[in-house]
Amino acid sequence: MLVAISVLTLLVLLVTQLVRSAASTTTLGHKRNDADSQARSLFERLALDLAQLVKRSDVSYYLKNAGTPMPGNDLAGFYSAVPGYYPTTPSPVSVVAYRVNSDSSNPVAHNCLERMGKGLDWNGASAASVPVLFLPLTLHETWPSVTSSSAYDDPDPAKRTYEIIGPQVFRFEYYYLEKTTGALVTYPGAWTSLSTVEIGDASAIMVAIAVIDSKSKALLSNSQITTLGESLPDYGSDLGPGQLLARWQSALDGITNMPRAAISHVRLYERSFPISDQ
Repeated sequence: MLVAISVLTLLVLLVTQLVRSAASTTTLGHKRNDADSQARSLFERLALDLAQLVKRSDVSYYLKNAGTPMPGNDLAGFYSAVPGYYPTTPSPVSVVAYRVNSDSSNPVAHNCLERMGKGLDWNGASAASVPVLFLPLTLHETWPSVTSSSAYDDPDPAKRTYEIIGPQVFRFEYYYLEKTTGALVTYPGAWTSLSTVEIGDASAIMVAIAVIDSKSKALLSNSQITTLGESLPDYGSDLGPGQLLARWQSALDGITNMPRAAISHVRLYERSFPISDQ
């Protein structure tokens, strides 16, 4: 009887261990799939926006340059021939902007990646709506929310065209492949200010993001997530392919003042988006 009880106890312990291991593996798989799905949908949206990027010398862009270095999370604003939220008569062009919201008083959007897709009127279609603008009128002066990580494009929440596209994306960084040199750079050498940004100087834009799955994110406060994002360094032109994510991972490995159960499940992604000539 004692032998049978001992054997049964051992079997129960073994089965319990197997069940725990299977549950842990399943949970890790779900967390990985959660982050992968978030990154995949974001990159697909970015690919569509950048594939339809309006590449003209007579329109402005709000992109990182020597005069606007954008430490921390980057901002991006440009015209793209994609559908947007239209006020009246739609044109095939929208103002598209990406940012990680930094407004701590906005608990819904704080530390989430947002996208603005503001559909524009044709010139002269409406006296009240701003159409596509050509230089010297600039995109960022007309839509100042593009330059902000917290301001919105309209005071009326019902009319805002910003929406959360990456609720688990807390770090957003991009850099360029310079066309003339073929080198990876923080920004092309000729881009000394917003007025000198010529999109044709870049043959591709590389985008890196950091994603934390919803279950791991629940272990951190918003202020901790902000600190976590700030710990991931900006891209530097001394870095080669893949080295930015390596630095990010090294920074994550060195964090000891936050729950490792959350930090260990931060996933890093990077993708190149070519800018083809028109």
